[in-house]
Amino acid sequence: MELKWLEDFLSLVETGNFSKSADIRHVTQPAFSRRIKSLEFWIGTELVDRNSFPITMTPAGRAFRGTAEEILRLLYSTREEIRDGQRAHKSSLNIASLHSLAICFFPKWLTEIKPNLGDISIKIKARDLSECIQALTEGSSDFFLAFGHPKVPILLDSSDYPYLVISKDQLVPVSKLNDKGKPIHKWPGTAKKPATVLAYTPGSMLAKIVEQVWKVNTMPEYNIVYENSMAEALKGMVEEGHGIAWLPLSNIQSELESGKLGLAMNINLPKHKSWATDIEVRLYRLKNHNRHSVENLWKIAQK
Repeated sequence: MELKWLEDFLSLVETGNFSKSADIRHVTQPAFSRRIKSLEFWIGTELVDRNSFPITMTPAGRAFRGTAEEILRLLYSTREEIRDGQRAHKSSLNIASLHSLAICFFPKWLTEIKPNLGDISIKIKARDLSECIQALTEGSSDFFLAFGHPKVPILLDSSDYPYLVISKDQLVPVSKLNDKGKPIHKWPGTAKKPATVLAYTPGSMLAKIVEQVWKVNTMPEYNIVYENSMAEALKGMVEEGHGIAWLPLSNIQSELESGKLGLAMNINLPKHKSWATDIEVRLYRLKNHNRHSVENLWKIAQK
């Protein structure tokens, strides 16, 4: 049995299409089909129902899926441990993080917890939401640092991937201020003058949270003129006066205090509840992970 057969099988489970999976796996469709057949021969029964479209799993295929995923997770996890020298004298941890948290939150948080970590190396990899989830579930990362919101679920089973809330923040709409201290872009817009919005890339965590904020009220009038998954990129655009963006309050505290940026509405922050929302910074992990360095960081994060 070859490792690539398991990867082929899980790709087919995901796409339900031999041709599409063959493209993803960079092989011809006949070669891909032969590899699936080879896996079925090794198992001793058919794993996929080829008479359905999209392709579905047989009862045996559904039963084998979890085993295939666990085998790959353990193999990749062990490979990463060996490559990163985690079995050498110095312990290390891998953290997958959303870009904005890796840049703005993690350095300060590491300063707070480092005295209790001991002699350990931490590698943080900034990735998109789906890539972070994949890194955690495949075992190439020990932790996943994410934004959280009660109305925006992350597709991780909490029984297998518990999380801690290690910080809280607020997402607020901001604009550059003019010489009189007034926002040059206002929210919400009108039919005659739609608001100019700098948005998060669709599918990103902060984009999903902003969508929930907008659902609280009547859908506003707006035009999206720029998209980026990183809060820092949107912040730069706001500072140049290009539009309104929803930014974490902790990222713009000094700009608000200096008057460089301000709320996109003439409402004091404590009263501004409908267009702002509370968010969490969460640390996810695989529940059954017994490495000492993982358990140690988890205990520190709980304090």
